[in-house]
Amino acid sequence: MPFDWPTRFVLAGVLATIGPVAALAQSGELPFAPIPQPRPQAAIEKNFGPGASKASVAIRPDVFVGRDGLDAGVAKLDSGLEALSDGEINQAREVRDSLPERSLDRYVLTWAIAVKGGGLAPTSDIAAAQALPDWPGTAALRRNGERALLREKPDPKAIVRMLSDTPPETSAGVIILARSHIALGDREAARAVLSPLWRMEKLAPKDEAAIIREFGGIIPAADHRARMERMLYAERVNSAKRVAALAGAQSLADAWTAVIRGDRNAGKLLDKVPADQRSAGWFFAKAKSLRRGGKFTEAAEVMLKAPTDGAVLADADAWWVERRVLSRELVDLGDMKTAYRIAAAHAAESPANVADAEFHAGWYAFRGLADARTGARHFSRIAEIAEGPISLSRAYYWLGRAAEAGAEGDARTYFERASVYSTTFYGQLAAQRIGRDRVEVGYPRPSMADHERFVSREPVRAIKRLQAAGYDSLADTLCRELAAELTSPGELTLLAVMAENRGDHYLALKVGKIASSRGIDIGSLSHPMGVIPSSANISGSGKALAYAIARQESEFNIAAVSGAGARGLLQLLPGTAKEVAKKAGITYSKARLTTDPGYNATLGAAFLGEQLGRFDGSYVLTFAGYNAGPRRARDWIKRYGDPRGKDIDTVVDWIESIPFTETRSYVQRVMENYQVYKMRLSGKFDIVGDLINGR
Repeated sequence: MPFDWPTRFVLAGVLATIGPVAALAQSGELPFAPIPQPRPQAAIEKNFGPGASKASVAIRPDVFVGRDGLDAGVAKLDSGLEALSDGEINQAREVRDSLPERSLDRYVLTWAIAVKGGGLAPTSDIAAAQALPDWPGTAALRRNGERALLREKPDPKAIVRMLSDTPPETSAGVIILARSHIALGDREAARAVLSPLWRMEKLAPKDEAAIIREFGGIIPAADHRARMERMLYAERVNSAKRVAALAGAQSLADAWTAVIRGDRNAGKLLDKVPADQRSAGWFFAKAKSLRRGGKFTEAAEVMLKAPTDGAVLADADAWWVERRVLSRELVDLGDMKTAYRIAAAHAAESPANVADAEFHAGWYAFRGLADARTGARHFSRIAEIAEGPISLSRAYYWLGRAAEAGAEGDARTYFERASVYSTTFYGQLAAQRIGRDRVEVGYPRPSMADHERFVSREPVRAIKRLQAAGYDSLADTLCRELAAELTSPGELTLLAVMAENRGDHYLALKVGKIASSRGIDIGSLSHPMGVIPSSANISGSGKALAYAIARQESEFNIAAVSGAGARGLLQLLPGTAKEVAKKAGITYSKARLTTDPGYNATLGAAFLGEQLGRFDGSYVLTFAGYNAGPRRARDWIKRYGDPRGKDIDTVVDWIESIPFTETRSYVQRVMENYQVYKMRLSGKFDIVGDLINGR
């Protein structure tokens, strides 16, 4: 594909750095120190016990690998990877052991066996992979190591030494540690290890049955009760049934199950639940039953009587979701005060849900009750706990709005803070609110130091080696793991460009999204270009719009097929694509929807044009209709008014009024994408104008 200048700059630097030393990489053989192959018990204790994160072999000298070296001598590596893919792990190990101890291929196969061994890799192999310095994916290795421990059943004392200081991360680790405590006569320690797993985790039916069979005698009724409720919050009815009798709460389980299934007798069953079973879960089920029956005021009365202590809710995040749904129904009824009380009394746990809950409470107070100070208090809470640019920009934007209305703080300062996050919906709105006419989406420029570090990394060379052997899936796994650990924007740029250079725009976007989610400023790397070829019949702002939709719909995976059958870059349903093709005078081909990005983008852009025409050019209504269906978009016009041509604050409120969380987010994400791609393609940016006036 034709590269823009930043991509050419990056590639030139990579090739310049790699070129002089390509000859060192013939046949994948490199002057590395061999990885020690410890005895199984020693490997287990060293790599899973206290201090395991510090275990490593001697650091090996850095050497570079060029393209020519990667294409040579991959036959043995290929045979080992093929055996691994076929589930023949012993054969894969034989191939690995036949490779030179100083070869990159041996290290690649060592890593692949440990990570992708299908749960069959022994601890000695996982220990060898963990000993690879600076290779990513240690969390996956730890999890696989715990599964290996369960299979190998080493000495109980060794297990306790290894896993007691660092809590197990898998059910296998919990089981082997609990089993070891019991073998050593410490039932209390076994119970303490099992309790978090049993109370919190979703397990396969066979695993649930196995735990009850082996540990039923030491799991207290309180833990069974906590598990039952947790599973019912998640609507895993069968899991809850398996422990309802052990929990001594069969009546509650039956009534709650009836609510989940929508049974007509759910209300009667809830009323018959004995007082000693009417826990927080009973209030949840009662409120949900009433809400589903359209009795929103009665549901609110129950919700306001329910416990709010997170310690007794079993699943405080599930409670927040129910509070959010109910509070929005109350807003539609015009009862903003009760809606605020419902939202403000949340006990959400995860940062994302806390941010969502605080936003709702703040928005209800500020825009619904005209209480800017109370609203600002909730928005400030988001800024305190938010972890990503979307939540932070939203917090600072609304703090600015509240300050404009009389809350504490300087509005411009808040808007400036929000505008730092220039690829986000609220960051862009904040930028225009303080008079900025462009968003900064520059391309990171890797330094020579970035180049040198990047090409000297073994995982980078391993990615290329895996690609040369034809194992792109393994290479992609390693690439994503590396993206989660690199800290330099320059190196992350090089990693993304390496994917782009192979035409893998999906992986390039994944690298950018992973970096962005970690709070690393990677500029336009989060919005790559190139997946829509010049052959696509799209002109003007239509290309920016196609990119915006494609980034959200398929993440640039040209072969993506949804559960509903939507296909390709812009996720077109075959029937829709066929109809659009006929109107446009283009031959229809279902196969090309997932193989030809230009074809998919051409039809997708034409379809988007039709949808825009349906809603008089409104991007807001078009995006909402694209995600939730045109009928729902028209229903929301009836319910919340027509946003077309209204002032920007009214339009923003209209978007936030959309009752579907997914659709609210979708409209904002596509609009922010559109602004970034408009800047990249034409240098223009006007989110306010686009929200108010549309096309």
